[in-house]
Amino acid sequence: MQPRHSIRLKLRRILLLTSVAVLFLAVATLVTYEIFAFRRSHLEVVSSVAQVLADNATSSLSFDDQNDAAKVLSTLRSEKTVRLAVLYDANGKIFAYYPASTQRSMLPANPSPDRAKSQDGLLIVVKPVKEQTRFGTLYLESDLTPLYARLQVYGAIVLVVLGCSVLLAFLLSLWAQKRITAPILALAEVASAVSERKDYSVRAQKETDDEIGSLTEAFNEMLMQISVRDAALQQSSENLRQAHAELERRVESRTAELAESNRELEAFTYSVSHDLRAPLRHINAYAQMLEEEYAKTLNAEAQKYLARIRAGAKNMGMLVDDLLNLARIGRQELTFQTVPLNQLLDDLLGDMKQETAARTIDWRIEDLGSAQCDPGLIKQVFANLLSNAIKYTRPRSVATIWVGRKEEKGQTIYFVRDNGVGFNVKYAAKLFGVFQRLHRAEDFEGTGVGLATVERIIRKHGGRIWAEAELDKGATFYFTLGHRKF
Repeated sequence: MQPRHSIRLKLRRILLLTSVAVLFLAVATLVTYEIFAFRRSHLEVVSSVAQVLADNATSSLSFDDQNDAAKVLSTLRSEKTVRLAVLYDANGKIFAYYPASTQRSMLPANPSPDRAKSQDGLLIVVKPVKEQTRFGTLYLESDLTPLYARLQVYGAIVLVVLGCSVLLAFLLSLWAQKRITAPILALAEVASAVSERKDYSVRAQKETDDEIGSLTEAFNEMLMQISVRDAALQQSSENLRQAHAELERRVESRTAELAESNRELEAFTYSVSHDLRAPLRHINAYAQMLEEEYAKTLNAEAQKYLARIRAGAKNMGMLVDDLLNLARIGRQELTFQTVPLNQLLDDLLGDMKQETAARTIDWRIEDLGSAQCDPGLIKQVFANLLSNAIKYTRPRSVATIWVGRKEEKGQTIYFVRDNGVGFNVKYAAKLFGVFQRLHRAEDFEGTGVGLATVERIIRKHGGRIWAEAELDKGATFYFTLGHRKF
């Protein structure tokens, strides 16, 4: 994160940088122009001097007078910028040169072609020496000492101007930033006070009639609206808190009432179911005695009625047992243990051998691992689900029953699947209700309590159970064991 700077410092920097940048650009443009202008004017001066020397050296070359040529070149003493002058004859040989102290080996051997230009920091002019015919060539070499001196003066002037300009820009920035930033900083202080103290009653003072003044008015209007909404929100929060407290009180009261009703209902169910067992045993016993002792004296219709009495008493007894079991599960405390589920299934299938002795069943038992659960209740879950699978695969010559598990979103899901008669899946929600049946009692026996018992056991374990099926294509029951499984 970048360091935090005040708007005053930022504005001061902007003004100073802008001033310095503009001044630097102006000075750079002026200096660049001066350099090019000086080079051009100095080249013109040197070219004029070279032309005069070339005209004066014509007679020296024509009469082959080296002394006269040396005198002509010596006139360059007054030109401080000329470093070297060389006069060549028509054959390109050195005829005379200036200054005389120059070593001959340092002189250019071939001056051609004729030119006047800047090269390697020097001004070089090559002029022909001629009247009607060319007698030779003059080579003149000048340095840029005046330019460097002028640039030094410019540099000093630039430094003075930049210093004064920066000082003036700094003073102007102090004045400008005070006029511009004062209302902004006042607005920032009010915003900070609102943010820290949550006091929406404060207002910013309008100091100007420009855009900042409009911003101040808009900010004050926003504060007013927030204060109104804050008051309404606080009132709503208080009303919501009171309503929430009242709702919690009602929920606790209703929960207690429901728990008491459930306890009374379970006690009533248990009591009624328990009290019904003795009369049912008497009905069944007397019906059996009547059948054994007087069967020969009863006609066929009476015997049929007697068989129905015994079957109804037997079915009623099974229903009473199932209801007692359901009520007992509602009151039973769970005892969690680490249970190897495959071992539990092996014990259960051993108990079912007599029930499945006359059937051809293809058992497909996968590795179920272990789970934290109540072993007795989970054994009852598998017993009811497997009994259903055995019952509803009765029309199949070869029944296939799968028991397995799968992982989905970090949760273990157990399933029992069969290839039986199945059911219409749109009625799946009725499966786990008491006395709910999806098949006729004439086709498949049962009391309609078994799956309700399974659902209650799974719910007590913190899990859930659901089913998928298709008519005449089998059914699959899935269940989880909540957060205690592993």
